[in-house]
Amino acid sequence: MTQVRRSKQLPFAAAAFAVVVAMVLVILAPAGDLAASPEGSPGARGVGDLYFPELGNGGYAVEHYRLDLTWGADERYLSGVTTIRAVTTQNLSRFNLDLVGMEVEAVTVDRRPAAFERAGRELVITPDQVIEQGQRFVTEVTYHGHPTPIRMGTDLFALGWQTRGREAYVVSEPGGAATFFPVNDHPSDKATFTVRVTAPNDQTVAANGRLARREEVGEGATAWTYEVRDPMASYLLQVAIGDYELVDGGTVEGVVLRHAFHRRWATEGRVATETTAAMIRFLAGVFGPYPFEAYGVLVVDDDLGFALETQTLTVMGRELVVQGRGADITLLHELAHQWFGNSVSVAGWNDIWLNEGFATYAEWIYQERSGGPTAAALAQQAAAEEGLNIPPGDPGRDELFAPSVYLRGGRTLQALRETVGDGAFFEILRTWVSERAGANGSTADFIALAEAISGQRLGDLFQSWLYNPTSP
Repeated sequence: MTQVRRSKQLPFAAAAFAVVVAMVLVILAPAGDLAASPEGSPGARGVGDLYFPELGNGGYAVEHYRLDLTWGADERYLSGVTTIRAVTTQNLSRFNLDLVGMEVEAVTVDRRPAAFERAGRELVITPDQVIEQGQRFVTEVTYHGHPTPIRMGTDLFALGWQTRGREAYVVSEPGGAATFFPVNDHPSDKATFTVRVTAPNDQTVAANGRLARREEVGEGATAWTYEVRDPMASYLLQVAIGDYELVDGGTVEGVVLRHAFHRRWATEGRVATETTAAMIRFLAGVFGPYPFEAYGVLVVDDDLGFALETQTLTVMGRELVVQGRGADITLLHELAHQWFGNSVSVAGWNDIWLNEGFATYAEWIYQERSGGPTAAALAQQAAAEEGLNIPPGDPGRDELFAPSVYLRGGRTLQALRETVGDGAFFEILRTWVSERAGANGSTADFIALAEAISGQRLGDLFQSWLYNPTSP
């Protein structure tokens, strides 16, 4: 009996000794040998845009979005699963996505359920553990609802998902993408996209990029998948669902031309866009190669009162397309945005003249080289327009599309051209789009480039044309 008791006591003593030794080793071990969880902090709820501080989010950079959307045409109801591949820029304990309206059903981070809450346009997500800086992670958000446009930056139109009867399309500049999918909704965080839309068989889906797959999925529905392989700002995403005719326009300079015309306006659409290939050749000769793999025009059955340069698929209303060749200048302007605004995007919305002033000047160059008035003459004509005392370099959040941003922005470029000469001027423009392709730029970046290429100090010129209250 005594031996049995000893056999139990000895292992107990050995175990106690082992615990003490282990504790001593933990105390003495170097900190780097311990597998401690990193401390994290929440990502910012905005990127710090001067005009729209609520747009975008901090703590991560998105690499790719996959949207899997289902459109209930009769109910005007959208359900979706958005999958976001991103990389952290800090040790991240919590992060936000922009999402307006829409009811969120579930969120996962790296396939594990994550806590979430809503705060205005912010979807606040808390993963079950800190995501270390530099680590890739995948977020999946399942949601549904009736997407509703919002007002921001202009009173000209409402932003985001637009519904007309059973049909839908998108106009989002500057912050309307969040009306139909969770997103880091600021042009400073560009990403590639896969867009899969399931819609009734009697509807056609058009989107940015190239059509990769079309498949019947049963129950009277077809799924359309488009791939956007070049980085794109979220406000440039286009999804159009309706009675569209997809038109193959061939290729030009290696660029695939494809259009989507609402069937009511397909004939007019063909006429209005017949100069697209020639325009691409022309602008490529001025600014350098077209920056994407495809281009086309989307004509919707609605009176928009404007056109918008959604990347590789400019959207325009029926009121423009009925002009036929009279729409040439508008189409040229939107095409120029593929270089200025889409390939090279603004760093912040206060830099919008880098989009609109440049596209306006592209119009003037086109007319100058097509036997019309010179750019200098057109700039002089623009001087007589009203509203030019809004500084285009800082128009304010509610004047993004003020005439001054376009016209005085274009006149700024004419003043630069006259100051530095044609050789340096066109080298500046070509270098701007080549060095920053797929990325972003600010006004300060452009001024620095202009000074470096011209060898001149240009601060006074840009101050006068972009920032002084009174137009020169």
